[in-house]
Amino acid sequence: MKMKGLQRELMLLQNLKLKQKNDREGYTMGSLSSNKNTDELERELRRLQADHLAKMMGLQNELELLKQRMLLEKPQQIRIETSQPPQPQIPPPPRPYVEVEPMAPYDQYAGFVIFYDFVLNMDPRVTACRLIVGLHSTSAVVGDPTVLPTVYTEPATRGTYYQNSSNAVIGARQPVPKCPPQSDLGIVVELQTSGGPASEYDKHSLITRAWTKLPVFDNDGNIIAGKFRIPFRNVPIKPYLHASQLQSLNKYGDVELYYRLVNMRDAEVQSLVNISAANYSQYRAPEIPPLLPYPRSPQRQLPPPPPPSEPPPQSTPRRSRQEQRLPSIPRGSPQDTTIGFQVDRVKNAEQGEGKIRLTAYYASTGKVVQSSTSPVTCSTTAVKSNFKYGYHVFGQQEATFNEVDLQGDMVVIARFYLRKRQQDLLDDYVPGDQAQEATLYDEETLVAWAAIPLVLSNDQSLGLKSRANYNPSSMYINTGTHTLKLYYPPVPEPNRIPFEDLPLNRDWKRYGRSTLRLHIFQGQPRPGSLSPSDLSDDAEEVLPEFAWLPLERKTPLKEPFLTGDGFDVYVDGCRYLPDSVTFTKVAGRVLDKKYEVYGKDITAPVKLDSDIYNPVYEHKTEYRESNLPPSATLLFKLYTIDNFYKGLTVVGFATLNIFVESGTERQPPVDKPGLQISLNEGAHQLRLYSQGPNGVDPLTESCLRDAGIRVLPCASLLVRITKVPKGPNGKALESSKVPQADWLRLGLWSPRPKYSDRIYYSSKCMPSRGESKLFHSMMRRPAVTNREAVAKVAQAKESFLRSDKNLEEYIRNKLTKGTDSKPLEQDLNFICQYSPKSGIKVSVDSAMNLPWGNFTHVHMCLNPPGAFYLGPPHATYDKLTFTELLDLRSTNTSPVWKDGFKDFPRRSFHRFLTLIIHLQEIQVTIAKDNYKYGLLEQAWTALQVFTDKYVYTTTFQLPLFQGSPTPQMLKQLAREPCKEWLERNIRGNVITLLDGASVFVRLADGRREDELASDVPGNRLLEVNTEYIPPQMEEDYSRERPGKPLDALVPSGKTPEQFVDGLAGKFKNLVYKLYEEGNISK
Repeated sequence: MKMKGLQRELMLLQNLKLKQKNDREGYTMGSLSSNKNTDELERELRRLQADHLAKMMGLQNELELLKQRMLLEKPQQIRIETSQPPQPQIPPPPRPYVEVEPMAPYDQYAGFVIFYDFVLNMDPRVTACRLIVGLHSTSAVVGDPTVLPTVYTEPATRGTYYQNSSNAVIGARQPVPKCPPQSDLGIVVELQTSGGPASEYDKHSLITRAWTKLPVFDNDGNIIAGKFRIPFRNVPIKPYLHASQLQSLNKYGDVELYYRLVNMRDAEVQSLVNISAANYSQYRAPEIPPLLPYPRSPQRQLPPPPPPSEPPPQSTPRRSRQEQRLPSIPRGSPQDTTIGFQVDRVKNAEQGEGKIRLTAYYASTGKVVQSSTSPVTCSTTAVKSNFKYGYHVFGQQEATFNEVDLQGDMVVIARFYLRKRQQDLLDDYVPGDQAQEATLYDEETLVAWAAIPLVLSNDQSLGLKSRANYNPSSMYINTGTHTLKLYYPPVPEPNRIPFEDLPLNRDWKRYGRSTLRLHIFQGQPRPGSLSPSDLSDDAEEVLPEFAWLPLERKTPLKEPFLTGDGFDVYVDGCRYLPDSVTFTKVAGRVLDKKYEVYGKDITAPVKLDSDIYNPVYEHKTEYRESNLPPSATLLFKLYTIDNFYKGLTVVGFATLNIFVESGTERQPPVDKPGLQISLNEGAHQLRLYSQGPNGVDPLTESCLRDAGIRVLPCASLLVRITKVPKGPNGKALESSKVPQADWLRLGLWSPRPKYSDRIYYSSKCMPSRGESKLFHSMMRRPAVTNREAVAKVAQAKESFLRSDKNLEEYIRNKLTKGTDSKPLEQDLNFICQYSPKSGIKVSVDSAMNLPWGNFTHVHMCLNPPGAFYLGPPHATYDKLTFTELLDLRSTNTSPVWKDGFKDFPRRSFHRFLTLIIHLQEIQVTIAKDNYKYGLLEQAWTALQVFTDKYVYTTTFQLPLFQGSPTPQMLKQLAREPCKEWLERNIRGNVITLLDGASVFVRLADGRREDELASDVPGNRLLEVNTEYIPPQMEEDYSRERPGKPLDALVPSGKTPEQFVDGLAGKFKNLVYKLYEEGNISK
């Protein structure tokens, strides 16, 4: 009816237009009014035509959708109504929307497929994102995590409900075959983004921001199929939570993941879906099943797997442009009778030397499980909890048992034996002889135990006797990586260990927070390190409350600053100063861009009862000058008596422009007359920089930032600029001419606000990822008043310390710069004490003047333990770290590596901990159409990690030595300062310098790597520590010798990308081959 009405209106308008046309043909002139009416009619006609076409298009789309649905249903109707074979049909084109069948029965042998479609409602500043996914139960991880491709974000369109945001189309799918329907299984999705909040200083790295867990099966074993959206949660990642338990965690803003979960048989149809964020309304929240006391699978008889003679049909479903097929999550073969264990580590146990013994029992009889050759019992070698903080690392020690007599009631009991020691020498962590180890196996040294069912069943109603027969159609080995809670002895009998509520049993007392992680495999063992990483439980990437409060000025200043106006500068305080400070003072000046001084100097003494790390000054300085140039800048210095060097030290510098161009946030670049400016009034939080302006470049608010000067991590200065009222004579009031009782009323005094009031403009102090971690450590420092700091430094009599006047005078004298001495610069190593949880980071960036002509790669490790150099089998206790990304644009004599920082997490503090860097020449030759790789020359060097209890955080140039280090050398290095040992052994010809050859290394506290830039512009000088270069040889190590470009050495038949990847892999294989053969030093 609507279409007929529209057609009737169009006919009337067309007739009217035709009549007017005939009238115009009969007359040579027309009136203005008639032309005007005609124009209006034409516009109305065009509007109606456009509306008509739009409605016709909508109806046409609906008709096409109905036709496509009929095509899907038509084959089923043909099979029901007639016995004739169906006619071949042309497959329909890709559809904009495809329904998911949520109630279809699940086939565990075929499995399921998950489609990751898009992520909506991210911060508009996010530029790219990536998902990392893995299958987890509430007690174990099944398979390795999968890293999805990185995708770029797009601004939200009008079709989405949050328009001031960014979206990302993921367009990836993951098949999961042969997955049993366990109700506690879920898919953990980790969201990494680049850009956005807290990324001002690292806008390109992908940082873990949020996570979620997708439910897969309900409590009846049905797959939760459909199109769903689920919110992300704030880190830390807790993969072993049930999906229903995520409701109590804080959401990560409004960011949501949109996904589809379908049976494997529906994958081809679902691959036709056109993925678009505009279809967000088609997704709904999943119905998450409640957490059961124990995870179970449905009590139903599953269909047998298809016979080998009838292979499943092969199909290649069409995928969208963004869609990528990902590796499936593996499951073991149910018929394989080979079972094995890999023991990774014990976490959070007491210090000492520990061992793990695993024994498998038949719970119904209490007897030990038997294999073809031996009982299923094994033990690890003893290890000490010394080189990795809070860990006993067993290095994936492995045991495999063939032809195990399988029963459904098998259970594994792990016993943890610990010999407590007063002190563990880090260079003696390797286990001794087996005779000494035997003393660990008695009841006195048994400190904890854990248990896990070795076989799981889909039928939870079975008793122990019914479980005796292993049924592969309903039972399966409990494979995967498991994190088990440890309990105090006594160890219960095997028949007392339940198969259902093991994780929730309250009859056993927990052994602190300790856990055991082991991997159970069926068939072939899994190579590589166990996952997930323990770094995923780190909550310190989340900024602590009130550590930094974001605030920006909403509207630019427009009120002009005129001649005769005045202003006051308030120095309120500092926040999160480094560990090296004691009592402090702030000094400041007003300078123009040519460093000419205007007005009085600022000298702000500290309040005695304030905290030295967050001092309060509450100091005001008045400025009533009429000749201040528009480019005037406030330059602040912070002085202290350094806690380590015991001398006057400049902690940091800060700058603030006094004026802005009216209506903007820009500092006036020139001092020309007639320029309208406004006072930059308000409260400001300013970053502190480790060095001041160079005195050559013009002084501006941004000069320190633009010069790439290193910031003082977390430290900031709180200042305010306020405009003062004028008196009756039109001049700015001065406090010296007004009674103090009237200062507050007249605006001559403004009390210091609280930082939590959120009035300080803080955008220039946005924390980096590392600073977010440092804030946590700094907030745990005990408060120390300036009064207590003076008492510690002055060491004066108590009568002297009781007088505030004496203390203030002492501070003033100590912090006054003498004419014959220059203050020290802040040592950026002493910012915050080392935290083993954050670990150490190392980047080997380049080498110079290598004496060989082929390719070069690097492997490195920490000593102690230096496990690799001790020979087999110790390398698995602490694996080597390798470079991988060789830059082919560099030369053979001065190669460059682009790997960036390598992580060494959770390393225990050891005052002589040393980084061992080992370079090796790799020769590549072609013989009979094959590429041959060989290791030739080698060189090494060493670098001490700690100074006091702080990590050296800077760039080093280190000399290289011939050959490789011996175990005896490493043992000596673990007992004295590295630099002293190197100098002494160079003089004694124990180690030989490689003439002029060196390597450039960045070493950093695990929370501070973003302070050390990797790409430094050519017009800036990079600060490099050269204290390891032998004296009088600096010139030999500063001249670079020419070499051949590495891209010219790439053998024919390989692209540069293929060659770089292959070379890195071959290098690892060759290094470990030498290790297995015992030829490390050759």
